[in-house]
Amino acid sequence: MSSLPTPAASPAPPPPRGTPTTRTVGHPIDDAARDRRGADVALDHERLLALSAPAMEDLHRQLDSPTITVLLADSAGGVLRAIGSRALPAASAVPPGQLGIAVPILPPAGALLGFLDADAAPVEWLGHANALLHTAACLIEHRLIETEPRGFLLLRFHRYASVLGTPLEALVLFDAEGAVLLANHTARALLAPCAFGAGGAAACFATQWCGIVGYAALGLCEPFVLRDRRGGGFSAQASLRRQAT
Repeated sequence: MSSLPTPAASPAPPPPRGTPTTRTVGHPIDDAARDRRGADVALDHERLLALSAPAMEDLHRQLDSPTITVLLADSAGGVLRAIGSRALPAASAVPPGQLGIAVPILPPAGALLGFLDADAAPVEWLGHANALLHTAACLIEHRLIETEPRGFLLLRFHRYASVLGTPLEALVLFDAEGAVLLANHTARALLAPCAFGAGGAAACFATQWCGIVGYAALGLCEPFVLRDRRGGGFSAQASLRRQAT
């Protein structure tokens, strides 16, 4: 008796409409180009993807719509990750009728966090969605700066001492000379229009850089008073990341 041929395995059915899916997207890079760019870029993207994942997934849950795709892109606009039930739009054009909002993460060389909505949403809802988006971006910035392996001194400050140690605080990472490596949205807002890139700590704070380093070296738990160039004051904490060489 001959046996029946084993049927070929049928492809897995597509997920039902509205089921969120996660995709990591990128343009193909040849080996030579990858070698030229070096390992640092890949490691940065790996950190960004890993540390942004919880906030992105929580944002998608809170937006609570089957027509929304949450996107994470690099500073050039290349999509790194997408969470949602719809196919990604082409990089060169967003399909007509889709709404999109994006906010920067650690500009200018950081990333973009945003979402696309295939259905036109009421203006009132977009205001709520924009607030959720900014909160998610702040959480990602905070984690990226706190876990950044580079840097000499990490400065936390705010007008309210009770905010220190939370994602609402201002956070700035400096090198040993007082130049700014990274600063979150809260720090940029509190110190505006201070140009971080122009003069570092000396351009933004009346408190001397050597004094800030001294507070950090003492390892004090109690906040100290940090003065800005406009005469205002903040509660601050500073910690050394590594010894200057």
